[in-house]
Amino acid sequence: MNKIELLSRLQAFFNSDAKAKKKKSEQIKGVIKKLKTKQNKIKKMLEACRDEEMKKALQLEADIIKAQIDKGVDVLKNL
Repeated sequence: MNKIELLSRLQAFFNSDAKAKKKKSEQIKGVIKKLKTKQNKIKKMLEACRDEEMKKALQLEADIIKAQIDKGVDVLKNL
């Protein structure tokens, strides 16, 4: 194998790594967007809810979604 082939294979390897990171980043952004939509829906339900038990359950779900969004944002920062 000559130097040119070796360099082209190395370049292809590093490009594939960058593509994988970009794809993973895009997927995480999509999930965060869906979570934010779900969070807004739950907040609207929480505002309209009159039952205290249901409010507690909705608030817990909203807190869990918030934590998931925060974790996703942290993962994106570390990529």
